[in-house]
Formats: sequence, structure tokens, C-alpha cells
Amino acid sequence: MGAPPAQGEGHPPNVVLITLDTTRADHLGCYGAEGVKTPNLDTLARNGVRFERAQSPAPLTVPAHASLMSGLVPRRHGARDNALHLLPSDVPLLAESLSRAGYDTAAFVSSVVLDRRVGLARGFRIYDDRVRVGRREAFNYEERAASQTNAAVFEHLPKLKPPFFLWVHYFDPHLPYVPPPPYDAQFRGRPYDGEIAFMDAAIGRLLGELPGSLVVIAGDHGESLGEHGEASHGVFLYQSTQRVPLIVNGPGIPVGRVVGERVGLVDVMPTLLDLLKIETPKEVDGKSLVPLLRNKKWKDPGYEMETLFPALAYDWAPLRGLVRGDLVTIDAPRPEVYDLSTDPAQEKNLGTVRPRARRMLESLRREGATKTEAKQDSLSAERRMRLASLGYASGASGDASLDPKDGIVLLGVLEKSREAIQRRRPQDAIEPLRGVLEENPGNLQARLALVSALLGAGQPAAAVSAARDALTRHADDDLVHFNLANALAAESAHRPEALGEAGEHYETTLRLNPRRADAYLNFASLLVSTNRHEAARSVLERAGDAGVADPDISAERGVLELMRGRKEAAIAHFKEALRLNPFAADVTEALRRLKATPGDTH
Repeated sequence: MGAPPAQGEGHPPNVVLITLDTTRADHLGCYGAEGVKTPNLDTLARNGVRFERAQSPAPLTVPAHASLMSGLVPRRHGARDNALHLLPSDVPLLAESLSRAGYDTAAFVSSVVLDRRVGLARGFRIYDDRVRVGRREAFNYEERAASQTNAAVFEHLPKLKPPFFLWVHYFDPHLPYVPPPPYDAQFRGRPYDGEIAFMDAAIGRLLGELPGSLVVIAGDHGESLGEHGEASHGVFLYQSTQRVPLIVNGPGIPVGRVVGERVGLVDVMPTLLDLLKIETPKEVDGKSLVPLLRNKKWKDPGYEMETLFPALAYDWAPLRGLVRGDLVTIDAPRPEVYDLSTDPAQEKNLGTVRPRARRMLESLRREGATKTEAKQDSLSAERRMRLASLGYASGASGDASLDPKDGIVLLGVLEKSREAIQRRRPQDAIEPLRGVLEENPGNLQARLALVSALLGAGQPAAAVSAARDALTRHADDDLVHFNLANALAAESAHRPEALGEAGEHYETTLRLNPRRADAYLNFASLLVSTNRHEAARSVLERAGDAGVADPDISAERGVLELMRGRKEAAIAHFKEALRLNPFAADVTEALRRLKATPGDTH
């Protein structure tokens, strides 16, 4: 496979950071899970240091990774939500420090949620986010399996110059849980564990090519799996999503140590820099864990948690939390306090009956009100006003908003409605979604699902109306503009004047998010429907200029080139489409008809 040589004696080691999306610590063998297969992670833990109680700062991929890479809590680094908040350019990142110290740097992510647009690509010479490899009708095609991510890593590995910093992100345990054979059969009825087992096997193959490396394994957040009424993650701050695996292994790392003290993802950056004797940026929130690696005393600094997702997605109250020792405090309209030593499942809310809990809650609110709040570079004035109206900018909980503990029952209706839409029964989703919106009119996810249901049911005018309602509340959300554009495009079959407005909203979508692949495709399709082929070709060229790697865009560009009589250009685009998705039978057939050999264009 041509892997680079391991670093020899006296040279700094290669550094490999592997992040495990949506992975609960208690579903790994080395953390006590039974009936699972994680031999590679278990071996790393057995031959290194395993942190028993590691905390994520947020139950979302972007905020958690941004904290891991910056050493800052979300309210200080500013990337506080997956889709809406980008990482400001002045936040120092781990890859930048390592690059300045002479490390070659490469990152391979497995989901569009970590697209380079987020801001985590800074400091990486290679940032591979070619993740659009599945079927578009799938629940979330904008991801790639661990085996596909490994293939991308192995393609570039021989080109990395030691010492290097390699970050590999695996997304497999995220919904939907669809483990490939043989893991689907081995974990029948437990697909989440099957996905973890599949990911573990990929980790073994990856690290087999990277001997002698300093390896850090870190989960970004966990998965609720139905606990507290939450199926997945993002809404709550309970330990099911906030306790994550953290393992360190490699040269100079003790063997077989288990650290019981509480630590956090914010500690990863300063720890790695300390181990490598590289200066840590000033004012990080995390602490180096090197003293714990050396079995020295440790004072628990307390670890912040937050989620804006309930507010931004559902118009509920946002949540903030603090974990210190075994005491967990969550600031909500009805505050929550749990003692993990006696109540690890967090089923008995102690309220604020304990003086220490009251002090933690007061500290949490005071810090939110007085310390630097989220950097606002990526936020519009309208969104800042909206967050302030929720009480979040001042550190309060937004007492006028619905407590997520009460709102969570609505998610069951929303998920069943989404399932009906996916199963091509959109009519079954319309009334339930309208019922959710009657009770919770600010619920953006329900409103966007209603747009999809109405479109699927052949009611484009009603879909336009629902999308316009969403726009009045979320004028700077690219997904809202995208849905409105789709609805207007469908309505144009009956009202031709809607075509122009549809184009305007596709343009707004791409201005807000130049890397939304489907917006380029749908916009181009709209233009082709009105015989504006050159304009459609121009739109798809813009996707290439924005660095969007998408097999359907490449295939459509090939079709448009054929229409212009440019056979060689068409073949090049078809080959690129096949490289991105080798299973595209229609592209393979197109190349056969053009008497071209399928294969990479390089």
C-alpha cells in the first residue's frame, strides 16, 4: 500500500487523531460493554491510557470537534451549531500549531457536516471532504463509510512527509444505522453496535499502516438510543451523549493505565501540544492531561456543556450544563441536578436542593453573562437578535421557551412523519406535521418536513406557502431558501411566473452556502427545463469552482458537454463521476456507449 515509514528513534512521532462520531463510551468493549466487537480499540486501550470519564462540550459534531481542535468551549470558539455557525478565522487550531512546527498535515472526514466550509480545514495541507458517495434517495447520502474513508487515506498516505499529523473522522454509528455484511447479521437487532464493530475493523486496518504513531482516539458525542425520550442526540445534555471514549496510545505513553478523573475534549489540543513540546496558544479553556498520564494529582476544573440545537431547530429553550466531580447541573426552564455517583442514568432530578448545585448553577449563568460570548463573525444581526430573544446571549435559559423535556414528545411525531415521507406516503405526514406546528409554530424541522410532504403529495402551492412561513422566521438559513426554491420550481408547472423566483432563491441558497450540492443540481435542472443549457452548464461549473465533489454534478456536466458535441470533455466528467461513485450504473453505461474505458482521469 506504500505507507510512509515510521519515525525512527530521536525523531518526533507521526500523530494520528481518530474521531468517532456518535459513539457512546459504554458501547465499546474496553469501557465494559458486553456482546460487542471492538478488538482494535480494546487493544489500543489495553496498551495505552484510557480515560474513564471524558466529557464532550456539546452533543453535536461541529461544536464538539471545534472544541477538540481549539481547546475552547463552544461559547468561546463560536461554532455552536452544525449548520448555522461557522468557526471564525481567528480561532487558533491544532493543525495550525503542528503545521508551523514542521508537521505535514492531512484530514479525511466522513460526513458533509464537517465540510471545509465549517472552518476546521485551516492548517491542513490536505482536507479531503469528498463524502457524497451514496444514493441521493438515502436518508443521508452525504457521508461515506469507514472503508471508503480508509481508501481515501491510503490513496494519499504515501505522499505524506514524516512527521505528519493525520486526522481521520468516521461517521458510521450515526443514524441511520445500516451496518454492512457481515456485521448486519452478527448484530441483528443491534445495528448501532454493528456500525461500531464495522468502524473498529476499519480502525485496525488504518493503524496497521501507521506503526509507531502517537494515536489519540476521541468520540465527539454519544447517542441517546431512546434514553430520556431522545432517539439520537442534539437536544439533551445527559451523559448518554456527553460521556465519550478517549484513548491515548504510542511512544512515551504509559501502558495499561485507566484514568478515573474527569477530563474533557477541550483538553486534547493542549495535551498533544504538551506531549510534542510545542507551545500552546494562550487562553485555551482546556488543560494538558500529561500530569494524568504521569499519574500525578489532578484538580477537576469543571467542564461546560451546551446545546443551541433545541432553540435553533425547534424553538425550544437552549441548554447549558456544568459537570464537576460527580455533580451535573443543567440550566433549563426547570433546572436539573444529578449525582452521577448514585444516579448514573440521571433519572432523579435533585433540583437545586444542594448548596453546591445552586452555586454551580449561579456560576454557569454568571460565566455565560460576563465572559466572551460566541464569536459572531458568521452570524447575521437577525440571528443574533433571535438568540438574544431566547435568552441565550445573556446566559439565561429562555424562560419563555418550551423546556426540551416537554418538547421531546413532539419529536416522535416528527420522526414518524419523516419516515412516512421517505416511504413515499407523504399524505400520511401532512396532518401530523400541521398538528406539531400548531403547538410549536417555531419548529423549523417540522415546517421543512411539511414542505417535503406537500411536494410529495402533489400540492406545490401549499408547499410554497409553508416554505414562505419558514422564511419569515429563518431568512438567513440556506436550507429554507433551498426548500422554497424547490417548491416554486414544482409550482411553475401550473404558474410559469414562479420560475424566476425559484431561480432567485437557488441563487440565495448558493450565496449563503456555496457548497450545497443539491442546490446546483436542482438549479441546473430548472434551467434545462426551460432550454437554457448554457446557463445550466455555467451553474454546474460554479460547483466545481466551489470545490464541490459530487458524482451527480459530474455526470450532469458530462451530459451537458455531450449536448454541445464535446465528447472528450463529457468522458472526463463521466470518469470523474465514476471515481466519486463507482456504483453508478448509468454512468458506466454512458462510458460504454462512448467507447471509453471507465477509470480514474488521473
